Amino acid sequence: MMPTTSLDPLVRVAGRDAPLADVVARIDSRSLTVTLNRSTSDEDYALIDPMLAVESSLATPIDAAPAPGLGYAAFTPRQRGWFLAWLETPLTPAPPAFQQLYLANLEVRLLEGNRSARQQLKELMQSDAWTVNPGLWRVAMLAAWLAQDGALLANWLTAIVMPVDLTGLTLGLQALLGAPLVAAEVQQIARAWALPAADLSEAVLGFRLQSLRAMLGAEPLAYALSQLGDDARTPQPWRCQHRDLRLRLPQPNVRRTLEPLLAELTAVSSSEDAPDAIDASPKQAPDKTHEELSRAHIVLEFRQSRSEYFPFALRLAQKRAGFVQLLDEDRHLVYRVTFRKNEMNAFWQLWNYVQSWSATRVFCKGQELQKWQVYPYSQYLQ
Repeated sequence: MMPTTSLDPLVRVAGRDAPLADVVARIDSRSLTVTLNRSTSDEDYALIDPMLAVESSLATPIDAAPAPGLGYAAFTPRQRGWFLAWLETPLTPAPPAFQQLYLANLEVRLLEGNRSARQQLKELMQSDAWTVNPGLWRVAMLAAWLAQDGALLANWLTAIVMPVDLTGLTLGLQALLGAPLVAAEVQQIARAWALPAADLSEAVLGFRLQSLRAMLGAEPLAYALSQLGDDARTPQPWRCQHRDLRLRLPQPNVRRTLEPLLAELTAVSSSEDAPDAIDASPKQAPDKTHEELSRAHIVLEFRQSRSEYFPFALRLAQKRAGFVQLLDEDRHLVYRVTFRKNEMNAFWQLWNYVQSWSATRVFCKGQELQKWQVYPYSQYLQ
């Protein structure tokens, strides 16, 4: 018989701790949708049974590592000994099956409201042996959702690099929980998404975030979430570590909308990073309009668009010295930007966003071009 007094208190033991079915029965269904795999709901495979045989893994060669998804009862006696020895130092490397079984127990502890489980997750996320395990991050996201704590997600995204494929989902949950995007998060996300912000200071990113909020008229995460529609708030099946646990959570992934915004935010030249420059919109005196047009190589005009990228394109245009707002003959607002010949890189950057909009027009040396004539090294742009 295995003694249970020395076991990690977060590990659940048969006869001492409630099985999963009892834990689920006590959950308020109004706050969380939780069910069980009906084919196995009579048992809890993740419980540690102290009555099972255990052999020390130190005295004899260790068996091959068990397959992920197996419970303690399915381990061999030597594998059980190996598992129990590892539980004394769970931050060290271990077979995936051991980590998954441990995470399955943490999931149930979280459903029980155990605060120590959340603290343990924080320690695991600081261990190189664990950070490569995507299951850890899913349990961490579940912990923040159960606590309804978006700031916790922001803190974790700030301090620790998580798997790239989970960043958009984590930010989506943060948006649902109402926590704003912060500059330190942008630094980490920029590294994960290969954006050019790694060398920018938090102060600079903070100013740029202020500018982005002003441009969007909303907090960036809230804006990105709003672009996904109501379906983003609909609970979907959640991938649990406990094989018999069935959860449903909203799972909005905001990366598609947020990434181009952050890409431009992090790519702005450093000359625009003074607080006064960030808060100010470029202005052009009316008496200089003709002068600017006469010196312009390219004139780009566009109007209001329903595209999700319109606010960003407008902000990008407003940063240009040759930006001006006009009213056409039908009293429609037109945004005009002029570019000299040595400013074509800036033109192509804006063109990428506005080229497909119906009201976009391009003039080169005073002559209007068709859109098919506008491409890099085009003879019509010489």
